[in-house]
Amino acid sequence: MIVFFLEGSFPDYCDRYLSNIWKYSDKQIEEVHDYIQWIFPLDTLSKAVPHSPALINEEIIEIRSSELAQENLLKSKEWFLDFLSRSDKWVVKKNHNHKRISRMIRSLRLLHSDDAADECAREIIKLASQKGMQSRNVIEFWKKC
Repeated sequence: MIVFFLEGSFPDYCDRYLSNIWKYSDKQIEEVHDYIQWIFPLDTLSKAVPHSPALINEEIIEIRSSELAQENLLKSKEWFLDFLSRSDKWVVKKNHNHKRISRMIRSLRLLHSDDAADECAREIIKLASQKGMQSRNVIEFWKKC
């Protein structure tokens, strides 16, 4: 099911398609807290959203084998980075978007490639630096994701 969601042909548990989420306003991106686990799934349970997907090996293989899912993972990364570039709320010592960023990098590493994850980390660290983020611990953590 999750591979079909990432391909854009199947809804999540809230009946949202990936394309619906990509149309979120900045306010929705900031305030809705259960979409990030779907657009950037991992192989671990989410403590914040327990009904979100926790991938098994077969799903990871399916996602890695799907050209469309791969493209959409990168599109979701660009979509989320665009949001972050428009917002300054996350450029503080502690913010829920820090966990979202970590999830995005780890999901790309798991489901796409090390290159995609490393590039994402470089992009987010550059953006954080441009925005004057002072939290070195968070930035160092993103480098290791």
